[in-house]
Amino acid sequence: MKYNKSFIAVFAVSLAQGSLAQTWCGKNFMANQTVVPPGGQFVLPSKSDTPLLSFQCAPVFRPYLEEDAKSAAFIVDSPIVYDWVVGAEPISLPSSGTSLGSLDVTISVGPVHATANVPLNTTGFQIPVDISKLLSQKTAYNVTCSAKYSAPSSSKSQKFKTSASLLYLPDTTASVTKTDLRTGALWVRPADGKGGAFAPFIPQGFYVAFDPYLVSNLSVIDSLKADGFNTLHAYPPYDNLTAFQMVIDKASSSGMYIVYDMRSNYKNLTAVAQQVNTYASIPNLLNWETAHEPDGNSDPHNATWMTYDLIYQMDGYHPISIVLNCQDYDFSPYVTGADIVLHDAYPLGINGTFSPMWNTSCTPDFGHCGCDNCQGTMYDVKARVQTFKDRLSIMGFDRTKSVWTTPQAFGSGAYWNSTPTGQQWAALGLTSFSHGAIGSKSYHYPTTTGNATTIEGTATKLTVLIKEVIQPFLVDPTATYAYYDYQGVDAGLWHNGTAYLLLVVNMGENVYVPWKDVGLGWITNGTTQVQSVYTSSQSVNATGLNFKPGDIGIYTATP
Repeated sequence: MKYNKSFIAVFAVSLAQGSLAQTWCGKNFMANQTVVPPGGQFVLPSKSDTPLLSFQCAPVFRPYLEEDAKSAAFIVDSPIVYDWVVGAEPISLPSSGTSLGSLDVTISVGPVHATANVPLNTTGFQIPVDISKLLSQKTAYNVTCSAKYSAPSSSKSQKFKTSASLLYLPDTTASVTKTDLRTGALWVRPADGKGGAFAPFIPQGFYVAFDPYLVSNLSVIDSLKADGFNTLHAYPPYDNLTAFQMVIDKASSSGMYIVYDMRSNYKNLTAVAQQVNTYASIPNLLNWETAHEPDGNSDPHNATWMTYDLIYQMDGYHPISIVLNCQDYDFSPYVTGADIVLHDAYPLGINGTFSPMWNTSCTPDFGHCGCDNCQGTMYDVKARVQTFKDRLSIMGFDRTKSVWTTPQAFGSGAYWNSTPTGQQWAALGLTSFSHGAIGSKSYHYPTTTGNATTIEGTATKLTVLIKEVIQPFLVDPTATYAYYDYQGVDAGLWHNGTAYLLLVVNMGENVYVPWKDVGLGWITNGTTQVQSVYTSSQSVNATGLNFKPGDIGIYTATP
């Protein structure tokens, strides 16, 4: 489907109308307004001179079903940290040169108790917990995780406690989306509703306006499917419910999942309840998306949580996502109402210091330039994803809340003077994966098409590689991960015990990257040990990679 530039004009009008007589990200932005610092900044934890224990526990899956009862398990994390993150407590460690020892951990859920010896300063330790004695129910169980620690050669014990919740639901033949809290990845059954086993799943989707595109043209779904996408996010208003049901049915028969969007009325709990009752059982429902840019609009701080709580009372079989637009404005209150946090930073083609829409400057305290506090480069998306991940970790949500990305697939209008190329669009997704994103929904479709350099032309190949090459590493709870930044080259490296996956995006100038500087120092001959899965123009030699500005690459390596 051809890219429709007229949509940008409509988008610009909606932005202007939505922004009148209000702030954006807490900032004034019109010429007749004064500069008023927005506040709402995320508070970083203070440092500690002495060691702290960040003791956390969580079920491996959310939710568990009755069929999972015998195989249920919990994850325990026991890292030693030096920041006062949420839940951190002082711990007395042995003198240097001796083993740290371990924690005696007990997990208690109602009448169910499980114990294990967990090494100190570890993450992802799994403890089997048979929950078959519990009754499945819509209300989550409160879980208590306690730990006792005695440093080697010390008779004094220290006690720690944390809490979690266990969602244990009745079996159902309707759709269920589980979240693997080891990785943040979703697990789903086939979208056609005909049954099948749960399998890990990385959403690759597009936002598509229900009206005017989907309401009268179901072939959009065929186009998305042909491009390799697996998720359809039709955004409201859904004024024609008959046509909307046809979209659901067409997507299901095509094997595509649906994200149901409540942005128009998520603060109306009566309307939310009606929508959950109507659509919770459709066979291809992936998740609910409630608030869209509540931070930009300065929605009430408790709005996302109230909707989240209601949906979990009624459903619980599907996670809930929100989209945040601001770089640093009221992050903490809004994310309490989400399992999945998306950013929608669209930096490519903006002027980060002057707004063409409002003819005003943009600073950290004033202005609206289309991408909040952005430089107008690829770096903005890299930083946004990493910052969201870091904040969730600080808040104690690194297991229970995940981050998805929204690659920019539009431009040439409003705040944006250009449209991303296919390679730039791909780079936005790859750098997001390298910084912890576990799902991707581009905005918006239709996008650029016509040849291999356009977004749609790039997608036909890249989506397959994400599914077949990247996804197996991202969803593997045993895979290790490391991030590298070498002279502007952004690199993510995964190791599954057998092979390595390397994702690279060059955000700088011409540069040569030695293997050792991206975690692959063991390579003795890159021409034989490294496989180029997808590259733009860089060349591989025995000792490293040659990069041009904007180059991207997907590589696997085997010792």
